[in-house]
Amino acid sequence: MATTNVPPQAGANGAQSKNGRTKNNSFTGFAPSFGLNVNVNGGGGGGGGQQRAAAGGQPGGGGSHFILGEPEFNSAEDVRNYCNHVRALMLQAAIEMAMAAKILEARLSQAQTLPGDNVVQGRMRARKVGRKLKKSADGATAAAKNAVAAYGAFTREYADLMRPRPQRAATTNPFKF
Repeated sequence: MATTNVPPQAGANGAQSKNGRTKNNSFTGFAPSFGLNVNVNGGGGGGGGQQRAAAGGQPGGGGSHFILGEPEFNSAEDVRNYCNHVRALMLQAAIEMAMAAKILEARLSQAQTLPGDNVVQGRMRARKVGRKLKKSADGATAAAKNAVAAYGAFTREYADLMRPRPQRAATTNPFKF
């Protein structure tokens, strides 16, 4: 199992200036710093498409443009594995984005208000900003649900093709003169 950790880049939350010194004002660091962990299961037996290289998810070590690896749907197991990986990734992303939305909203509600604003207006503006990130978390949740639904539809629509068929015994007729 390969785990890829993507740490936040230097200055990603506005805490560093161009010359490397830290800014000292009251509004730095409002963005939560979190990384995205992606687990790609590269081993296992059975279906085609299970042989993934460690680099990029493609056999031969080439770089893939896909986070989940190259989608290869050669068997029902490949479809199930891909849908499970999508579900797991989107569920993790949804949890992280929902948490980030709450943190962002709390941080913005504590920021200095604009001149002429009262506390309630500042909190309403913070809630408006946080709501957008919460909507993206809801989209990730919907993507996870639809990945499960896609596998359900696949099993329902192609169940007759996936069901093992009874094998007939091969009849041999010996050659006679």
